[in-house]
This record gives sequence, C-alpha cells and structure tokens, in this order.
Amino acid sequence: MTESGRPMARRAGRIFRHFVFMMIGALLAVPYIATFIWATQLAAVDAGLAAFAFALLFALLAVPAALPVTRELERTAVRELLSVELPDLPAESGSGRRWRGAAWYLIHLLAGSLLLFTLVVAGPMILAVAFRWLAGQSQSVAELAAVVVPFVDTTTAVLWTLGLSLTVVVFTVLTGSALPHWADRMLGPSPAELAALDEERARDEARRNELARELHDSVGHALTVTTLQATAAQGLLARNPDAAARAMQAVADTGRTALTELDHVIGLLRSSAPAGAAAGLEELPRSLERFAMQGLAVEHDYDDEGLARLPRDVSVTAHRILQEGLTNALKYAQPKQARPQLRSDASSLRIRLSNPISNTADTPAPAPASHGITRSTSAGGRGLDGIRERARLTGGSANTVVAAGQWILEVELPVTDGAPGLPGPHASQRPLHLRHSLTSRRPRKTDPRHE
Repeated sequence: MTESGRPMARRAGRIFRHFVFMMIGALLAVPYIATFIWATQLAAVDAGLAAFAFALLFALLAVPAALPVTRELERTAVRELLSVELPDLPAESGSGRRWRGAAWYLIHLLAGSLLLFTLVVAGPMILAVAFRWLAGQSQSVAELAAVVVPFVDTTTAVLWTLGLSLTVVVFTVLTGSALPHWADRMLGPSPAELAALDEERARDEARRNELARELHDSVGHALTVTTLQATAAQGLLARNPDAAARAMQAVADTGRTALTELDHVIGLLRSSAPAGAAAGLEELPRSLERFAMQGLAVEHDYDDEGLARLPRDVSVTAHRILQEGLTNALKYAQPKQARPQLRSDASSLRIRLSNPISNTADTPAPAPASHGITRSTSAGGRGLDGIRERARLTGGSANTVVAAGQWILEVELPVTDGAPGLPGPHASQRPLHLRHSLTSRRPRKTDPRHE
C-alpha cells in the first residue's frame, strides 16, 4: 500500500469500528424497542398491563446500566472500537462514576437505535424515493411520501420525506463521530480520580527511584568492592598469598552482605508494603570494619550514644550515604584513606567525609560547592546523584568540595523537632567518645548472617 493510501485505509478502519460499536448498541436496543412496542399496544387494551410493561422496561434499562460489569464491558468496547485511551481507575467506585457509566450505557443504546432506524427506515426510504423518481414512478413516490407526511400536498410530502430521512442519516453520522468524545467524558476519570491517578503515579515513580537507589547502594557497592579486591588478589597471589587470601575473604564477606541487602531490595519489589527495615547507623561500626578489611584506612569521629537516638529514617539515610561515600573513597582515594565525621544536635545531623585525592584522570571531578543540591557531573557517576537524592528526600542538602588535596563530601539531614530521645542543643559540643583509627584494629569475626 502506498503512503497516500494509508491515511485513507486508517480512516476507513476507524469508520468501520465506529459502525461495529453502534451495531452492538443496536442489538442491545432491540429487546427494549420490542418491550416498548408491546407496552404501547397494551395501553390501548389494559392500563394495568401497560403500567407493568413500562415498569419492566424501566427495570431492564436501570439494572444493567448500574452494574459494574456493564461499565467494564463498555470501557473495553470503547478502548477497542473507538480507540479511546481510558486509564485504569481506582477500585473504589463512587456514585458519580456509577451515574456516568449508566448515562453512557443509555447513550450507547440511543446511538444503536439511531443506527437501526437509519438502516431499516431512513436509508431505504431515501433509496426508494430516489429510484422510483428516476424510474418515472411519480405516483408511487407520492403515495410513499403521503404515508410518511400525511395531510399535505404531494410535493411538500416528498420534500419532507427526503429532508427527514437525510437529517436522520446525517445525525447518525455525527453521533458516531462524537462517540469518542462522549466516551472520554462519561467513562474517563473525574477530576478527583485524575488527582488519585497522579498521586499513584508519583508513588510508583518514588518506589522505582527507591529501588534504583537500593540496588545501587547494595549491589553496586558490592560489585565495586568485589572487583577491587579480586583485582588485588590476582596481583598478590604469586608474591603474597596471605594478602591475596585476605582479599578473597573480603570478596566473600562482601558477597554475603550483598545477598542480605539484595533480599531486602527484592522484598521491596515483591510487596507494596515496606520490607524489613534497612540498616541504620547502628550497623556503622561493622560497615567501617568491612571497609578496613578491604584496604581502606578509616579514621572515624562520631558519638555512638547521640547517633543511637536519631530518628530511624535519618539513621538509614545517613548509613546509606556513608556507604556510598566510603565506596567512592575506596575507588578513588590516593592513598586509601577516609575520615567520616558525624555531628548531631536537636535540629540536624551533619556528615563530613573526606579522603585524599591525586590529580589523575581517574579521580571523579567534584561538583562545585553550593548551599543546596549540587548538580551531578558525568565523572561523578550515579553514586553522587544517589547521595544528593537521598539528602533531598529528607529535606537536607549535599555538597562536594576540594580543599588542600582532600575531596570532601558535606551532608546535612534535618532531624524532626521534638523526637523522643534526641540529643540536646549542645550535644555537638560535648567530648566525642570514639576517635581512633581502624587500621590498627584486628577485625573481629562476625556472623555471616549479619554481614
């Protein structure tokens, strides 16, 4: 088929589908038309029987129109035959939706009845008048027109017959072309339902972003560490088997940790309800030990007691941010050193993570300092984007700067006022209980199930 013929074929297909939709309405209308004719005939015989017949007609109209299954069938027919995009609506069905569905069912019946009248009466009438007139059977045309429009002269009757028949045909065509617009108004979402759909889409997008962050923070971190340690073990295997064995042990530990975190992410994916709680700052000592085992010299500076009293969401967000920042330090720091510092008070938690850098092409380009969420850089990778997004979702900020040969990540997370057990306003000024280097510590063995 040529390019010029395709629009015509599509238009013909659309007209045919509209015709089929109206024919379905015509078939549905036949029992109602028969019941109406029966009721009008009974009215001339017995008023009581006529009242019963009209009550039956009303019931036949009202009951199917109010059924949810009828509404769903109509929505399916509209999607397939009228090519109207109708989004799936929330399960809750209000009275407004029921009334609009019932009104659309009646519109479908009326459109079908109109098409049926056109096919059975108006169309044949036009053809009969035209053919008899062309055949010279003017008397026959006059008799036919007198049946349709009596009590007028012959010429007027013929003109009225043709005019009424053509009007019915044109009105049928216009009705068929207007059905998609009416269907969208009657079966589509109301303003309240549109708002609910937008809210649901926003929740779905937030959930996808959450899954992306969880996958990056867990699996991405594990793959980074595994790659670095496996590469180191390969280089050390011949000249330092003990160091190679330690590197492979770090690979195994990281794999076990990744499996645990992957179970958490899969739990989020399988259920709309929150899965098991993600690790918070209570797991920070173990995380620092694992980074130390992987070759990163970590000198941390934080208050164990103060961090334990932080709200759960702040604790989880801070732990994820530190994991990502330390992973970046493990990849890019020269030498392999990092210094995480945490300060908390009644209003916020401040994180400062620094590591030395060298002026090489492999070092990620830092984003310029700012007082909000900095823009991501192509060299910074998805990790920095994830940190900024996590901070933004809690109402905080994340900035990166380079100063005195140090790459510095600064994050501030707000703490909900009045949360129980939060440190006092001068908590950041009290002495810190933990200030030492992990490089001199021998990592303790942990249960692989908690890795």
